[in-house]
Amino acid sequence: MNEKEYSQEDWQGHYESNDLGWDLGQVAPPFVKLWQEKKLPSGKVLVPGCGRGHEVVFLSENGFEVTAIDFSKGAVTYLENALKVRSLSGRVLHQDFFGLDDSHDGIYDLVLEQTFFCAISPRLRQDYVLNVARILRPGGTLVGLFYHTDKEGGPPYNTTREDIETHFLEKFEIQQLDKTSLSAEQRKDKEWLGIFQKN
Repeated sequence: MNEKEYSQEDWQGHYESNDLGWDLGQVAPPFVKLWQEKKLPSGKVLVPGCGRGHEVVFLSENGFEVTAIDFSKGAVTYLENALKVRSLSGRVLHQDFFGLDDSHDGIYDLVLEQTFFCAISPRLRQDYVLNVARILRPGGTLVGLFYHTDKEGGPPYNTTREDIETHFLEKFEIQQLDKTSLSAEQRKDKEWLGIFQKN
């Protein structure tokens, strides 16, 4: 798997075989804590590379206007069903995050990042930052958990503090960036919690 760039078919294969090692089966605990502390801006939120969408369900349950996006049909189908059985609203897009059209420009108050930045090829990271900046309203917020695997290759691709600062500082003010103590057990001491405000 080292240095292999994953295709849409590769990700879909994980859903078909239920090989979802990245899926915590719950909302990432640091996000719950931020919500409890009223540190997640309310309003329109986009969750890129949403996977099975535990965060999407949580946000919808708590009054956010959520758009989720994933290019794996397995992820989208699962999330659509999860929202439906709970009678929750939410827009689930089956497409590539990097292909979002200009109808998304400047409309989101919040982008919630969870295991997407580490899943894409490192060569796409600058495009990711530009895309997030494009879809956030002026002063909008990116809240993310960034995976510090400390390993070569991927996915997941290692993300250091330097990686984050290098990519985000041009378009964002970093309001918080710390290793979080609230990570789920399998990610203890491996997650940077970042809160960034669009310049």
